[in-house]
Amino acid sequence: RWASPPKLFSFSSLQTITSCPRRWQLLQSEWGTCLRFPERAHPAAIEGQIVHAALDRLSRALGRRGRPAVGSPEFRAAAEECGFWKFFAEEVAEWNARLAEHPRAGPRYVVRTPPRELANRAVRLFRERYRPGTATDIPRATKAMADVSEGSAICRLRHEGLLSELRIEHPKLPLMGILDLVTIDDSERVTVADFKTGEAKEVHRSQLLLYAVLWWRLTGASPARIAVQYLDDGWDQPVSEPELIQVEDAVARDITAAARALSLQPAPARPSPECVRCAVRARCDEGWPHSEAGKDLARSVDLELTVVTTPTPTGFTGQRRDGGELPVVYDYAVGCTLPEVGTGSRLRLIDVQAAEDGAAVEVRPWSELYVL
Repeated sequence: RWASPPKLFSFSSLQTITSCPRRWQLLQSEWGTCLRFPERAHPAAIEGQIVHAALDRLSRALGRRGRPAVGSPEFRAAAEECGFWKFFAEEVAEWNARLAEHPRAGPRYVVRTPPRELANRAVRLFRERYRPGTATDIPRATKAMADVSEGSAICRLRHEGLLSELRIEHPKLPLMGILDLVTIDDSERVTVADFKTGEAKEVHRSQLLLYAVLWWRLTGASPARIAVQYLDDGWDQPVSEPELIQVEDAVARDITAAARALSLQPAPARPSPECVRCAVRARCDEGWPHSEAGKDLARSVDLELTVVTTPTPTGFTGQRRDGGELPVVYDYAVGCTLPEVGTGSRLRLIDVQAAEDGAAVEVRPWSELYVL
């Protein structure tokens, strides 16, 4: 069942849709009993997500407190506030419970790394980059705030001096965002700020400008500056109403274009080198050639084949689109997990291993097979 356009767009969803409407639509559509495409998550990728999410939590908590020194009471309070140490065990348990019910997961797709080891990994990454704040950093905020209304937001900001974790919707556009921090100084100048754990990117500025638009349209108070704080550095710069108007007009056009694209079934595809990493590439005829041609033959390949021999418990022969034949082999245990196919079946194989110097391919436990 095709996904409908989102009722509210965010900065990240607009980026994804603009990049390739088909990808967003396929990922968000219903597949059988799954409410969205059941992406198979690899344990290593899950562990990376857990570590990144923990660092993100800690970064925000420390940022709201002015980036205190490691080991200080303020630092310990921030770590406690965001639940940093217990986060790893909770996330591993939640992921494994989710994987146990996943239609495409198996015993190999379980996070077995102990939570303490993931915590140690996060700490090592954190220590490599973290630098305590200075007097010129973003002011501290010890409390988070939920959704705000037009009247309460500016009044609370003037009363408290800063607000954090604000969920704001644009009053006219189907657009929302969660602002990490908004501050105001004695001259009534407002700064919209965000906390990041990775490297500085130009896209962060675009995101902050959009957040500045949301604050402006909600409250009528145009922010004077936008700022981003990283673990080891940061930047801030002034913004003006004409600049915010340009951003708002561009976002309005992007939303209109995105909604128009997603009203089609299927939505337009925008093939690019990113197709190689797309989770739904096997279901996209336009993007598939880019994926099939873009893989490193020495590591793994994507292939489209037609079965030309009767499959056995350990393999079959397939005919490539160029007419050449290619043996496809797999262990008996792997074969038991594959969908049933027969002579004449058209297949797309994802992440199969080149074998015998390219004279055959092997379906491994992490490979995927799609029947067209």
